[in-house]
Amino acid sequence: MPVIDADSHFEPGPAWLDTAPDLRERLPDFDTAEVTTKIVAGDILANVPRDEWPAWEELLPPGILAIAGKAEKPDDYGYEGSSMHGATDPASRVAWLDDNGIDLENVICLEGMINARFLDDRALARDVITACNSWLADAVDGYTDRLLPVTCLDFSDVGAAVREMARMRERGSRAFLIGTIPVPGVPVMHPRFEPIWSAATDLGMIALLHVGYQPASFDPAWANTAGDMMLLRQLGVSQGHQSVELMLNGLIFGGTFHRHPALTVLIAECGLYWFAGALDHMDSRDARVQPEARLYMGEYPFDLSPSEFARRNVRITPLPRRHQSPVALLEQYPECVVFSSDFNHNEGSGTPTGYYRDLLAGVDEPVVAGFMGSNLAACYERMGDPLPGLPTRRG
Repeated sequence: MPVIDADSHFEPGPAWLDTAPDLRERLPDFDTAEVTTKIVAGDILANVPRDEWPAWEELLPPGILAIAGKAEKPDDYGYEGSSMHGATDPASRVAWLDDNGIDLENVICLEGMINARFLDDRALARDVITACNSWLADAVDGYTDRLLPVTCLDFSDVGAAVREMARMRERGSRAFLIGTIPVPGVPVMHPRFEPIWSAATDLGMIALLHVGYQPASFDPAWANTAGDMMLLRQLGVSQGHQSVELMLNGLIFGGTFHRHPALTVLIAECGLYWFAGALDHMDSRDARVQPEARLYMGEYPFDLSPSEFARRNVRITPLPRRHQSPVALLEQYPECVVFSSDFNHNEGSGTPTGYYRDLLAGVDEPVVAGFMGSNLAACYERMGDPLPGLPTRRG
């Protein structure tokens, strides 16, 4: 069976800017701890006046301070088999694929997106994203039969985004990053973005929503935790699915998947626990879908039910961690769930295929085969641009 890693990382840290010294000069100082604070607790603080935010030294726990380069990594945090940076040598990565029995792997470099996300100058942000895409494509050049560079995009200029998709497709990319963050005034299912979805299926690329680009929305009062930073952080990460669920409702009820039947949206690192419940709610005939709901919601205009759209157009991948076991979801939506390692991030696994071989030992073999690679391969086949012949692995 094919084994396709839907989400892995090729993160060099700030070193990627060594290849773009002119761009480095144009960028404002990048405070890793400040940006990490925004990512860890920024959702719950977003509507709080900036001068009322806790200092990052107070807000961030020891493990995150270590990741941000502000402290030594605690000895007892037990990160397994991977690290936040490093491992950006393509030959070594392919050897790791062989050791783990993985045929193909999406590789993501988030450095450009992280630098660009908080820039007010969107023209500069596009330059950052383009340069980072080029860095990643150069880094895996000659290895794209195994390592597929994922394209970062800025949606504020649709024409430029489509051109960047085409440029990176020529360099081996088969996926591009999206977010649930509305471009000012425009949500993801708006007709303005139709050219991007058309380009995706024309080019044989899937849309990948990765954690960090799906902000939740809170009343600022929820940030009033009487100085309890642990509680603040816990509340901040408690709604990671909120805008993802909203996005799926928009894409389904807004007709995006109806108009683009070959489109695939892949959701990575946003948890699994909410997915089946969200589809059950969308399918509820007495509340949302005709004929019973017609009085309250109006006519549902599509032949496929919301869950049928999801089975065709949506894929979701868990972290290789026990709290995100895919076993239950594979029983309900076996075609939707796909494998990823999240290597080489701390929450990923250095031995992901062995991990899932043990975890899925009692699951029917065809379901396991779909999870490990066939479900994702089918998405490319549906676009009429299947993944190239899977290579012969060593070992």
